[in-house]
Order: sequence, then C-alpha cells, then structure tokens
Amino acid sequence: MTFHPTTRRVIKLGGSLLTRPGLLDDVHAWLTAQTAADTCVIVGGGRMIDAVRQWDQLRSVDQREVHWMCVEMLKHSVRHLAKAFLEDDRFADVSLLETDSQWHQYQTNRVVPASSKSSSLAFLVPGLVYHRGCDAPLPENWSTTTDSIAMWVALCCQANEVVLLKSCEVSVDSQLDDWINEGIVDSACGALSHMKDQLRVERLPECK
Repeated sequence: MTFHPTTRRVIKLGGSLLTRPGLLDDVHAWLTAQTAADTCVIVGGGRMIDAVRQWDQLRSVDQREVHWMCVEMLKHSVRHLAKAFLEDDRFADVSLLETDSQWHQYQTNRVVPASSKSSSLAFLVPGLVYHRGCDAPLPENWSTTTDSIAMWVALCCQANEVVLLKSCEVSVDSQLDDWINEGIVDSACGALSHMKDQLRVERLPECK
C-alpha cells in the first residue's frame, strides 16, 4: 500500500517494548522501511500498568476509577520515551503533545515530513484525546488498552492508518477478529471494527 508523503499515521508502541535495550534502533529501522508520514505515537504503559493490574486483583476497587487512573499514568511513559527520541539525532522532527492547544493544532494541521524518506513523530499524552466524556465506544475497564485507544486517536485525527507495534509474533494472514481471539490486541478494538481496513498489527523486528 502506497501513501502520499503527508499521510497521517498513528502508531502504538506496546508497553512490553519499553524495556527493550535497542528500542530506538528498532524503531528507526522500522520507520526507514515505511513511507514517510505525519506520525502520532501512542506509548503503552508496560510494567507500570501491569503493577496496577496485579494490585487491582488483590484489592479490587471500582473498575472505572482504576481505568482512568491508568490512562492518566500513561503520560509518564510517553514523556519518558519522547525525551529519548528528542535527544537522538537520527529522528529529525520529534515533538510532544501534552496540552489541549498542542493537540488541537496537530489535529487540524498535517505536518509535512522534512523529506520524503523521514517521518515526523508527535508523541501524544493519550488523556488529551481519550478521557471521561469523550464519547469513545470503549469499555471503561481492563478490556480497553492502548491498542483500542490508538484506534480511537486515529479516528479523531482522521489518520489514514493505525499500526500497533508488538513484541510478539503476528501472523501476516490474520485479521482483527483473529488478533482479538489470540489475545494479540485488546477485545475493545472490536468496538472500532469499522476501522479494520486502516489497521496493521506487526511485530517490531529487532536490529541484527
């Protein structure tokens, strides 16, 4: 599939990737192999959210409250990773969207990549887009993760595609229902099944 250089792409970096030593190398190699795009990046919570999940199993409280607490916590992982990308000279156009005005500007203006071979990267604090009262058709519980949140963000910013990058193997022949049944993506993605033709789910390869 070929996209115009000003295509908007949302990518989700799975939380399990956060502790991969060569993550920036791997993302750089992956991006180099893609058509350049105006790219919005969602970052999973990884072990930070896993700890809350384990805690909730021991001392269960209101599922909605825990859900929104976890969404709020995602700002920490995205800020931390954005800083690493900002300090890496291989990524020429990196920004952090952490205020309503920054998101509004991004939402209404497509960023033209600096060259036809490089993608701009805008790291998004998810709570700016996915929050209480946003009318997203996603369950406010553990069945919603950054997989379906990334799809919601893609819908809100009229992205041409959304790519969920994983650490696990992903069959190239699978479809959304298969990924849900295999536990590769969260079940809440089914609520946005009308976006399945815009969705890619891939394993992020490790550089040799």
